[in-house]
Amino acid sequence: MHETTKGTVLFYGIPAYGHTLSNLYLAGRLAEAGFRVVYYSAGPFRKVIRENGGEYRPYPMDWRELDLRDGERILKLYRLILQYTDQMLPDLLRQARQERPRAILFESLALWGRAVGQLLGLPSFSFYSIAAIDWTWGWQEEKRPWPGSRERVLGRGRRSWPGSRGRVLGGSGGLSDSGKRELETGWKRGHQKGKGCTGSRTVRLPVSPWEKGLGAYAPGFSAGFLRYVGELPGTMSYVRRLRGKYGLQRLGLLQVLMNRGDYNLCGYSRLFQPGGHLFGGTYRFVGPLSVHRRAVEHNDFTWPEASGGAVRVYISLGTIFNRNERLLQEVIHQFGDPGGGKGTRDCSKERDSGKVSFQVVLVWEGERQFPRNFIVRPFVDQSAVLGQADLFITAGGVNSIHEALYFGVPCLLCPQQGEQLVNARQFERLGFGRILRDPARLRQEALACMALRKGWKEKRRAAMTAVSLEEVLEMFEGL
Repeated sequence: MHETTKGTVLFYGIPAYGHTLSNLYLAGRLAEAGFRVVYYSAGPFRKVIRENGGEYRPYPMDWRELDLRDGERILKLYRLILQYTDQMLPDLLRQARQERPRAILFESLALWGRAVGQLLGLPSFSFYSIAAIDWTWGWQEEKRPWPGSRERVLGRGRRSWPGSRGRVLGGSGGLSDSGKRELETGWKRGHQKGKGCTGSRTVRLPVSPWEKGLGAYAPGFSAGFLRYVGELPGTMSYVRRLRGKYGLQRLGLLQVLMNRGDYNLCGYSRLFQPGGHLFGGTYRFVGPLSVHRRAVEHNDFTWPEASGGAVRVYISLGTIFNRNERLLQEVIHQFGDPGGGKGTRDCSKERDSGKVSFQVVLVWEGERQFPRNFIVRPFVDQSAVLGQADLFITAGGVNSIHEALYFGVPCLLCPQQGEQLVNARQFERLGFGRILRDPARLRQEALACMALRKGWKEKRRAAMTAVSLEEVLEMFEGL
């Protein structure tokens, strides 16, 4: 065991870039506060984990065969998570007992992290790098006016965040067994008394998982869901093994894809969370962290000077879902400039005349001919590029759209799967981007998207990009 001032935190990550980059800043802040952060991941992430204050530890399995595209194959992903947990848990438990950690921190997909915390009786924190679903029923408390009152107030139930020294957070947490039995009568509360009275009353209303995020995900999950129904027999065998060998419960589909901890940290703002006003109790929205991490991968890319003020467009569809051939063809056709990006930009007339040129930075790997105004790289330092871009065309990953928001760049959203569709809809609803529904209208939608910038609500943007980890650090201090 390593002796440290404040003890060890075991961090069970997901070896994928989006997931890792979303929480490295948290690992770094814990390390700066005096904790030893042991971060489990895979070899490609060793350098960036160490640079951000973590102590890299490889998972006891070969991740080279992991196909990250399984993220869109929900039933297959469900089976793989159970399988990986079954394979790794004996070694992870042995190592955790040796380390004697103070707490467990795990990505919401990392069932094995949740299992280690539960089996060793340690405080556990789940980190959500995608919009959460709280799979428990709960209560929302509203303050309603009595009949005949002119008062119009809405207030939610509040409860203390553990270790916050009296600070309170909004919302309701999970529901006890007795609370579940009251669901049938919950809607009747507050309607039985006070007839003809003035003032206000507190009403307890049942809140379902559907209202707390599940409804937003449902359309994306439905597409192609049944293609992998053949995964279910193998999946159930792993469920039975984990229950029989370790006594693990809560192994349903939703519970495994959204593993809750004793406390739950969301790497984005409450405004971004579907049904966010209904989340409380054990949930804390810490804001988007990826933009504040230490970057270790750089290249020599800089935006060249654009003649005539060409529009700077940055295009990246992510590391997984980046092979949309039709979209690529439309990008080349509608943004391509045989003159190499030289042209005249007349923003006041561009919508009518179309006399606007583009300078495009495209993240792409593969052999292909591109127009002269395209700069194509397999990797760029995204923060550096976004700092000078006019428009970001993206699949809609949480990290990407929040980094764009931080730098004040509108997003034209091209979601490739269910989670990205949820993100895109939230972003469009909040007024910071548009969803590209017809690739044939790419150019028009790009110009319309850039025009959104004039109507942005800066207070909302500041709230959505703010980071707040102080109460979380206090929580770790108080364990």
